[in-house]
Amino acid sequence: MRVDVCQAFRGDLVVPVVAEGTIRARQIADLRFELAGRIERILVKEGDRVRKGQLLARLDGREYRLRMEEAHSRFLKALGQVAVEEEGRPLQDEPGSASLRQEMAQLAEMEARGEITRAERLEREIALGTKAVSEGGFRRELVEARSGLSQARADEEQARLNLEKAEIRAPFAGVLTGLTLAEGEWVNATQAFATLVDDVDIEADVGVLESDLGDLEVGRPALLAVPALGDTLHVQVDVISPRIDSASRTCQVLLRLRSEDGRVKPGMFARAFIAGQVLRDRLLVPREAILTRDGRPLLFKVEGDRSKWVYVRLGQRNDLFVEIDRVLQGGPLEAGTPVVISDHLTLAHDALIKIKRTVTPPNAWASFQQED
Repeated sequence: MRVDVCQAFRGDLVVPVVAEGTIRARQIADLRFELAGRIERILVKEGDRVRKGQLLARLDGREYRLRMEEAHSRFLKALGQVAVEEEGRPLQDEPGSASLRQEMAQLAEMEARGEITRAERLEREIALGTKAVSEGGFRRELVEARSGLSQARADEEQARLNLEKAEIRAPFAGVLTGLTLAEGEWVNATQAFATLVDDVDIEADVGVLESDLGDLEVGRPALLAVPALGDTLHVQVDVISPRIDSASRTCQVLLRLRSEDGRVKPGMFARAFIAGQVLRDRLLVPREAILTRDGRPLLFKVEGDRSKWVYVRLGQRNDLFVEIDRVLQGGPLEAGTPVVISDHLTLAHDALIKIKRTVTPPNAWASFQQED
């Protein structure tokens, strides 16, 4: 009989914590208009990938531009009035103004510490301000208020802010979905425009059983299996929730990754194998080597051109290897001994065999073992 073999070896066995969950986007934003108005331009369409800060849509902003121009005109007029009134004198506060501001800041700190009430702070500020004005303080503010300069400046800034609010820009890079509006359509303030989904920076949200949290910590490597893709990704634990769900007795664990090619999508099912307990210097064989006969685990080792059964007691295991805790019958079994891993379901003790190939099984945890 022709069989494949693999050598038993001594090594560290990583026993993973298994948890299931869902892939989700780390950033999702419902984009909304902040002002009411008619849509002037929509510069994107459903499914477009956009960059951070990109202009997506714009309302008709003529009214806000007009208000800004009017406010700027009033600002210039008031500025001219101030220049005439002051006759070229520099518009500066009296020296005591800085001291007054410092006293008012101290009053605010006293209120924050609970040493005075808000009413007491306001009363003291009024007294201080009245005294300062009588002594020539706040000259700059008074001149600006009398001339309308400060109000014109505030109106111009408000109009400029409204112009900015008339635009929707992408707060981060991602893909647009749920866009159903059209140019020329009237929208109300806070009306939804679209949803922006970051499908590159994603994370697996899995639930780890309360009983498995003992060996878990941030930074632990993990294997993330995504059945829909038939692929397993190398990730690590990024976040462990500080609380346990009382219904499921699980803890939320997040494993973050980047899906540059878009294959891993939000909503996909995922199964995480997180490096948990590490058993040092154990005698290991591939899981494929283990058979059960009459309720007892055994494997076949190779001696010359013959198969020899070895009954064993098994220890811990992961998805690749099994620990041989003790040889019960047919030993010895040592590191370097070839064991049969294929075509052995009907194999008999002392059967004549021929080795097709000697396999070195992949060890997904090898890099972790070396680092640890």
